[in-house]
Amino acid sequence: MASFDRKVERNQIRMNKKGKGPNLNNNRGGQNSRNALGSKGEGDIFKGRNLILPAVLVLLALLYAAVGLVGSASEVNSGLFWLTIVLYLILALAIFLRKPYLRINKEWLYTSKFNRDKILQASNISKIKIDRSKVMIVPKGKENNWVFLRVRNRFDTAAMGDRLEQYAKVHHVTFERE
Repeated sequence: MASFDRKVERNQIRMNKKGKGPNLNNNRGGQNSRNALGSKGEGDIFKGRNLILPAVLVLLALLYAAVGLVGSASEVNSGLFWLTIVLYLILALAIFLRKPYLRINKEWLYTSKFNRDKILQASNISKIKIDRSKVMIVPKGKENNWVFLRVRNRFDTAAMGDRLEQYAKVHHVTFERE
């Protein structure tokens, strides 16, 4: 077990020397902007709102309740039946309250995808495409594109496009406006 601990310690030292470790200091009292995930960090933050998935979950809960009420009375009195409906509604509320976001920092872009926070460095961006109703950030490599839609998530794509255009100029990223 001691050899594993030594390997972990060596890797931590190596990553800290490369500048990729978790203990970086940016001369701000030890706070690292890369570790300040979520929409509460520094930089310009653009928030949207999830509407489609919560609406589908509420409709599924109502459909399940309607089918259960039309069916046999023994299933309606079951606690598991009502628990399932309540859990669908709680899940819909949780997804509705968790706002999708794009945070534009000096060197990094942050967002949440599939309930995980994602980070993209400026040097890893291939191009940024702006349309009237969507913003698409294309990373280098095999990573999926980041797409922010006005219709699906209620983002202010015009303001996002203006700020991302400034970001692209500063970091020499290809910028396309359609």
